[in-house]
Amino acid sequence: MTSEPREQIYELITMNRQSGNTYTVKMKDIPSAFVGIPVTSTNDPEKFVMDLTNTDSDEENQENRIIEGNIADIEYMEKC
Repeated sequence: MTSEPREQIYELITMNRQSGNTYTVKMKDIPSAFVGIPVTSTNDPEKFVMDLTNTDSDEENQENRIIEGNIADIEYMEKC
C-alpha cells in the first residue's frame, strides 16, 4: 500500500464523522495497523481519534479502546 497525501487523509477523516465508516489505519513507526472508526479530534484539527475493536478468538474478551494520533503520522487508510 502506498502512502496517501495528507490532504486526502484529512478529508476522509473529516467526512467520516458523519458516515462512520470503518477503516484500517497504518501509522508511521507502528508495525501493525489499527481497525476502527477514525474521526477528527474536537480539540485539535490536526489530530484524530479512533474507536478501536480488538477481537480475540474468545468473544468474551472483546475490548474497545480509543486512541488519538496526529493525522500527519498516518501512512495510509483503507476502507474495510
